[in-house]
Amino acid sequence: MNVLNQYSFRISVASVLSFLLLMPVSVFAAVDPCLDRSSLPAASGTVVDVSSVSELNDAVSNLQNNSTIRLAPGTYSLSRTLYLRRNNVTIMGNGSDCGAVILAGRGMDNADNGGVTHGIWSDAQNLTVMNLTIRDTYQHGIVFNSGAYAPTINSVALINTGTQFIKSNPTSYSNGVNDGVVINSLFRYEVAPPATNHGGGTGYTNGVDVHAGDNWRISGNRFENFHTPDSANNLWNPAILMWNGASGSVVENNVFVDVDRAVAFGLMQRSEGYDHEGGVIRNNMIYYRSGLYSSSRTSSSDGAIIVWNSPNSVVAHNTILTNGNLNRSIEFRFNTSGAQAINNLFDASIGSRNSATYAATGNASGAAQALFVNPGNGDLRLRETATAVMNVVDAVSYAPTDVDGTQRSGAGSVDVGAHEFTAMSPPRPPENVQVQGN
Repeated sequence: MNVLNQYSFRISVASVLSFLLLMPVSVFAAVDPCLDRSSLPAASGTVVDVSSVSELNDAVSNLQNNSTIRLAPGTYSLSRTLYLRRNNVTIMGNGSDCGAVILAGRGMDNADNGGVTHGIWSDAQNLTVMNLTIRDTYQHGIVFNSGAYAPTINSVALINTGTQFIKSNPTSYSNGVNDGVVINSLFRYEVAPPATNHGGGTGYTNGVDVHAGDNWRISGNRFENFHTPDSANNLWNPAILMWNGASGSVVENNVFVDVDRAVAFGLMQRSEGYDHEGGVIRNNMIYYRSGLYSSSRTSSSDGAIIVWNSPNSVVAHNTILTNGNLNRSIEFRFNTSGAQAINNLFDASIGSRNSATYAATGNASGAAQALFVNPGNGDLRLRETATAVMNVVDAVSYAPTDVDGTQRSGAGSVDVGAHEFTAMSPPRPPENVQVQGN
């Protein structure tokens, strides 16, 4: 492994192809989390196949409960937001993966959006969006309103969205859309967030923004380039934000690259109640490239993971490499009590302020580039040489498996951070390969 990663090789095309064909799918999970269609649930109920924008609009207008809209591969330049208001509905691409079907808006900075304010809007129960891409929408990629319940987003790429990529609105404080699932999906700004004001000030964006929702699970996703310039009105937008009376959130196994904040359980102090309660943040890999922040931005920073006014929340087995961009890796704040930080691996401190309290166990501050497989790409799995953080902490019930599903067990026999290195950890492709013809 290390020999392959340290030296440049000249190998044949056939050798490269043979190597790639033998590689487990999980090797590429840090780059594209979307699953192949063959791994996803099949269409159910009444299936309506569409292959054009007009057919798609007709299918939405005539939508019935317990049905599936299945889109043929291609790009659908939307002429309006897709309002999905029936229960137990699936909208899915029929291509080989999420990149084969694209629902395209008019541009994330284009106020003249022709009625394509959002990609999908829903107040329905049990909506599933699967195996497609939504991009270039002026406000939200997907928005859930009052009445929605138990939505599932599975293997969806959301790219270049004007404000929140997925927005779940509340009915009132602590009364929102419950039991949502967001898995195996990509959230990406290809360059940077919008430069224009879409109503909340410049730089107003999140990947997943859930108001008042209970028991959401956000797992196995990738978030890239959620970093606003110093000139923006909003500088500290979490890629995942659970707040306004939300509770019981599970945020796990996600990859974050160059984001302002990665995960927030709560965002503000309240005179009554909590902003978030309970839940667990575990097995996430969070990376910031060196020099991403200006010195003034760094001096006013807080944490990659923040637990603010969120009592009884657990932050366990995350790996955070800030490379000097942040003051803290994890921060507890406001009316937070009963919280825990367990077995996290980081290079900036854990801390608290404004009377927050937490218990810390098994955390390690020795994170460094050399410990990880491909940190610049967000792959903070351990190299076999990272022995200083291997087999040094106890297994805990809050994170029984690692980012790849490897079981953790035993006292003093578990690795710190998101990844549990084993002899069966998947091999990595050689770096700096120079391909020659036959």
